[in-house]
Amino acid sequence: MAAGLKIALTFVLAPLPNALFAHCGGDEFSSSDGTSGAVDLGRFLTSIVVVTGFALPVVLTHSEVVKPGACAMSIIGGGLVYGTILAYSAAFRQDDEYD
Repeated sequence: MAAGLKIALTFVLAPLPNALFAHCGGDEFSSSDGTSGAVDLGRFLTSIVVVTGFALPVVLTHSEVVKPGACAMSIIGGGLVYGTILAYSAAFRQDDEYD
């Protein structure tokens, strides 16, 4: 698999831990700040995948596996993919306001 496809795959899979652990939060009486350890773990794993998606093209460019232009396009494209996924999930998030 080409290096660019691996990087694109990391950005596509980046929101997955956050989506999986988002429903693991406790009720309103379980924590003072409103988040649980599972939700924090999901955010932490998501941040690891996002940082990997941005850092991997730079490392591959430094080791001369890919060219600098491919690195820039990969970072910009990955940012667009991740931003689109975040915008989509934020637009269709169902709040429990009307329960």
